[in-house]
Amino acid sequence: MSKPVKIIGIVAASLVVVIVAAMVLATILIDPNDYKDEISKAVLDKTGRQLTFDGDIKLSVFPWVGVTTAGVSLSNAPGFSEKNMLSLKSADVSVKLLPLLSGEVQLRSVDIEDLVLNLMRNKAGVTNWADLTGKETVKNSGEKVAESSADGAKSDLNITLGGLKVENAKIVWDDRKENVRQAVDDCDISIDGFVPGKPFNFKVHVLLSSTKPEIVADTNTSGTATLSSDFKALAIKDLKVLVDAKGAAVPGGKGQVSLSGGAALNLVAGTADISNLVLETYGMKAEGTFKGSGIGSDKLKFTGDLNIPGFNLKSTLEQMAMGVKTSSDSALTAVGLNLSLDGTAKSVAISNLLVNLDETTLKGAASFANPDRPDITLALDVDKLNIDSYLPPSESGKSAKVETKETSGVKSEGKEELFPVEFLRKLTLKADLSVKQLIAGKANLTDVIIVARAKDGILNIKPLSLNAAKGAFTSAAVLNVAGNVPTMTFAGALTGLDGEALSQEMTGKDSFSGKMGFNTNLASKGNDIKTIIANLDGNLGFKVMDGYVSGFDILFLAGDAFSILTGGVIGSRNNNRTEFGEVSATAKINNGVAVNDDLVLKSPLLRGDGAGKMDLNKMILDYALDTKIVGSFEGQGGKSSKDLVGLTVPINITGPVADPSIMVDLPKFAIVLAKSGFSIVGNVLKGVGGALEGFEKTLTGKGAQKGTADPDKNPVKEIGNAIKGLF
Repeated sequence: MSKPVKIIGIVAASLVVVIVAAMVLATILIDPNDYKDEISKAVLDKTGRQLTFDGDIKLSVFPWVGVTTAGVSLSNAPGFSEKNMLSLKSADVSVKLLPLLSGEVQLRSVDIEDLVLNLMRNKAGVTNWADLTGKETVKNSGEKVAESSADGAKSDLNITLGGLKVENAKIVWDDRKENVRQAVDDCDISIDGFVPGKPFNFKVHVLLSSTKPEIVADTNTSGTATLSSDFKALAIKDLKVLVDAKGAAVPGGKGQVSLSGGAALNLVAGTADISNLVLETYGMKAEGTFKGSGIGSDKLKFTGDLNIPGFNLKSTLEQMAMGVKTSSDSALTAVGLNLSLDGTAKSVAISNLLVNLDETTLKGAASFANPDRPDITLALDVDKLNIDSYLPPSESGKSAKVETKETSGVKSEGKEELFPVEFLRKLTLKADLSVKQLIAGKANLTDVIIVARAKDGILNIKPLSLNAAKGAFTSAAVLNVAGNVPTMTFAGALTGLDGEALSQEMTGKDSFSGKMGFNTNLASKGNDIKTIIANLDGNLGFKVMDGYVSGFDILFLAGDAFSILTGGVIGSRNNNRTEFGEVSATAKINNGVAVNDDLVLKSPLLRGDGAGKMDLNKMILDYALDTKIVGSFEGQGGKSSKDLVGLTVPINITGPVADPSIMVDLPKFAIVLAKSGFSIVGNVLKGVGGALEGFEKTLTGKGAQKGTADPDKNPVKEIGNAIKGLF
């Protein structure tokens, strides 16, 4: 080593010794407590706040440069309720001296006890720190901080920390303007020795409280973390988070959430790798992984997997005070989910989708892109689904409410919009759904297929098809919202339906039978129920072969009416159903009113034709059926039904569609009987007086004197009212 170098080394060492000696002497000769009043006065002059030292200040120099203080507080701004804005019981911070000469910062354990920070805003919107820093100062300071951070990112900071210990810290945000109080009521932080690039253990306990939302949450977090030497990347292993919460904002009033896993984050590069993530709450467990890049930018890309093992969803919902009642006790008790994710900032794709819902298995895939103009694809396959199991249980002992003329049909103005027009105009959709078996309303539907496409405001559903009760149904529908008013069309056809099988499935009774088919073509416009029904146009037709309808027996009704009007007895036949060989009809629909004039009924005993209308706007029926008796059956203890052969029995079907009245039109039937030579019994005629006389004159044309008849009286109508009054 050359002599000049030795001299420089000696001089440098001497300077260090002198500096250290001077600092040691300073700590011996200078007591910082002698200057507490001067420090407090300087703070008061600068801020108008009182800085109070309740304990001693201790300085250390070698080998650690540090300060220890106790009982420090900074008073609050005038007009605020809390006495102090900041206070702490004690603080101890020190840094090793000699490493500072080489640019290395070695902090000994930093200890802070009973830190209290009160942040407040009064009703006028003024904060308790507004007098310490103005808006411009904050903005400028923020810009400087941002610049410093940017510079710091370019250079390495060599820093180590022996440990961090924060006990009983409290931070309060009291907003009187919004009437909200949110606080960290207790915060404890413990960090073992920290060295960049090496793992360190940490524990954090935080007790949170809030009035809006109303919640108290006790949170414990622990794990092992590694911060890279350039402070750009953070890795966490064995992360454990446990949250116990209660309050009105917590589902069910109380709940516990636990989270575990590991993560690697690079905030500068915008990357994240989350592995072995496990979330457990309310009896549900979710497992997943996630990888992402470009986080915080429009170049975001991510992949992930999610697995939710089977759990009791009904129990989970009950714990969350969101319990649902289902007709099946086993519904929602075995639910699971598995899927893979792949996406960008403006798109997400779901693959390998597997949903287990009790006895249902759903498989498929989906994607969503472009939030501004949604582009959605969906492909789902379901093996079997019983919708009835998830409906609310029926209330036994309560009869169903029968709609009357006043309550039937549309119960409200019906002006609620059905279709999200703006959304549909932007939507691009490709959806394919298949259900192997679907139970709805107890009907067993198979091979349900729905194919939907949407683009430029036009939604096409073709086909919507299914099989039911040995029959096949297929249909197509179009909804066009591209124009000012949505328009829609529907075409459907049903063939080979077994009415008896369907009736048994849905009701367990033989209320209907026959091989049935129908077809329809409909069109309408509007965006609410009332308008759509009012604009409904189209046609429909149906035919049912070799069946029956339960609930009424036309022959019994005819015989009963015959007995009442004539006194004759046809017997006690009442099958409570009307059998037929064929029933067919077509109808035209105009402005929501379906009109039919060609109904045909054929059976070994009956021939009938009918006409009438059904007003869909009011859901009211007004239908007349003329049934001619062409066959007979033998009565028991009375006359043969041969007496009825050849008679036409007029039947009126009127009232609400949900519960129509089916009755023989007695006045018309009385005319039919009279014209056929039958006599009306005396007890029926008793009390009808002049109405009967007018009825007789109407039938025979005799006895009428010119000018004596009252043109305002309708004898048929009057006798009808009189006869009905007897019942």
